[in-house]
Amino acid sequence: MNYYNEIKNELINNEIYKTVKDYYKNKSDLRTYYNVEKLLRKAGKHYEKSIIKKYK
Repeated sequence: MNYYNEIKNELINNEIYKTVKDYYKNKSDLRTYYNVEKLLRKAGKHYEKSIIKKYK
């Protein structure tokens, strides 16, 4: 058994796993912020319409 190669492979696999995990975390954050922004825009339009009706 070549311990050097085994250790090296373990470390490389760990780095790959962390990179993939970070990618999906960032992707999830972006999706969440995008959805929040859409909801804020809808809420703004709804609020705007109710103010216009109130003072019309």
